[in-house]
Amino acid sequence: MGLPYRPLGLVKEMLEQVGLEVAYAYEDLVFMQHNDLLLQFGQQGEQLFFSANVETAGAEAQRLFACIQSVASAQGFTLTRRGRYRLSAGAEENLTLEFLDDTVASV
Repeated sequence: MGLPYRPLGLVKEMLEQVGLEVAYAYEDLVFMQHNDLLLQFGQQGEQLFFSANVETAGAEAQRLFACIQSVASAQGFTLTRRGRYRLSAGAEENLTLEFLDDTVASV
């Protein structure tokens, strides 16, 4: 039997093991404290996608991915790198989230 669909509680526990804290979860997105990265749930509970903030240095993004991947695989998750994202202020106090192609800003 696989992991449940969007297992937020399991992801929170997993991230705490490596010293990361979830700041906010919305739909299939999990935002970390300090906005260095976000995780996105896939179609199955085992799938997680990793995106680094454009403001996170490449070496730090790689370190974070490696830390999360080690605990994720031990807990039955498959962590896949997806590139970068940009979070900016939008109209009327909304935030705009833009996923960028790996060719724009690689991890």
